Amino acid sequence: MVKDAKGLDKQWVILSELINELFKRDVYVPEDVLNRLRIAYTKLSYYLLDEHATLETLRDVEIDLNYIQSKLFPLCEESLFNEFLDKLSKALTGELNVEFPLDRKFFNKEVRKRGKVESVRVKLMKYIDDDRLIDLGEWHGVIFEYSSEDDLKVIIEGEKKRVIKALKEFSIMWKSD
Repeated sequence: MVKDAKGLDKQWVILSELINELFKRDVYVPEDVLNRLRIAYTKLSYYLLDEHATLETLRDVEIDLNYIQSKLFPLCEESLFNEFLDKLSKALTGELNVEFPLDRKFFNKEVRKRGKVESVRVKLMKYIDDDRLIDLGEWHGVIFEYSSEDDLKVIIEGEKKRVIKALKEFSIMWKSD
């Protein structure tokens, strides 16, 4: 079951459409607006998919979307402004059916936190021998294993401080090999 995003998901869709329309009209959209739109997408997805996400996340999304809107609408000609203001109003009142592009595969089950145990996933440039990973894992008290999703990704799991220390040493290894 997906949580209610209080209309922010619909606002995101309309603002995303507005950006696409501005691109079609060769209107320059500032890079920070595009970055904030991506961040808002990530936060919304997190809120909708994670049962532990709080309303503070939605507050942050609302701040991002208000900023985006304040930067986009001045870039619009009057007719485009009116068109998208109307779309936004209709989407928020339910007159216009828009759907947030929620990607349920967005979060990786291999990267998780359980109590004091954390895991991170690292993409390699080339394969590293299992024995070297086992030795490094034993040395730092963590577990190194290859990802089930990709042969060139390694999961490091253990206590946070140990994972960080192992990751630092491991980064030297995968960069130099």
